Amino acid sequence: MNILAFNSSPRGKEESKTELVLQQFLEGARRAGAAAETLYLRNYRIKHCLGCFGCWFETPGRCVQKDDMTGELYDRFLAADLVVLASPLYHYNLNARLKTFIERTLPMIKPDFVDRGAKTGHPLRVERAPRIVALSVCAFPEQENFQVLSLNLKMIFGQGLVAEIYRHSSEFMAIPELAPQVAAVLAALARAGEEVVRLGRVEPETQEALSRDLAPREVLIRAANQEFSQIELRRSKPAEQP
Repeated sequence: MNILAFNSSPRGKEESKTELVLQQFLEGARRAGAAAETLYLRNYRIKHCLGCFGCWFETPGRCVQKDDMTGELYDRFLAADLVVLASPLYHYNLNARLKTFIERTLPMIKPDFVDRGAKTGHPLRVERAPRIVALSVCAFPEQENFQVLSLNLKMIFGQGLVAEIYRHSSEFMAIPELAPQVAAVLAALARAGEEVVRLGRVEPETQEALSRDLAPREVLIRAANQEFSQIELRRSKPAEQP
């Protein structure tokens, strides 16, 4: 299996919790025999969709814009067996960079309307679409924060969305006192990667384990507010003169 992950976080590898969770998932996928590569969307130039429908009528199957999406990313997206779309949670949804990427995959479908019973859709132009894994993290200590993102991606990808990996309380994963709980979550993330490759899904027990609480909610809220106070204090101090 050829897995291609698109990480849309603006943060570098050392501080990005999206990266931490993603790489743990991919490590499990590699253990199950898959080949996995990560592309960082912050390193690419992706223009916004123009809404011109040029990819439907003027240059069918290809966007009329010239950028890294047309030149590389779109073709690599289509060539993968499995694509992991990884985004930090911004305002309870995908961040803008990944949303732009998804919008630019419009050339893969045709303009025709198809009656699918309860839902109208578009037929694929391409022979096959990659299966999709959604992955996201947020600092808030509740799993419910991913509801909008999850619904959004289910509406877009339908049955092609084979797994959803959502990790709340992600900013607390670097706290040394929580190391045992974090280790259990990381192990579950790796199992999820193995299961997607071997079974095509994440087992319910693994899903529960990877989203397990790191500590009581009130403890995490108190720790976050203490850290924010320290950051505010440090930034309010005047810089020392040399």
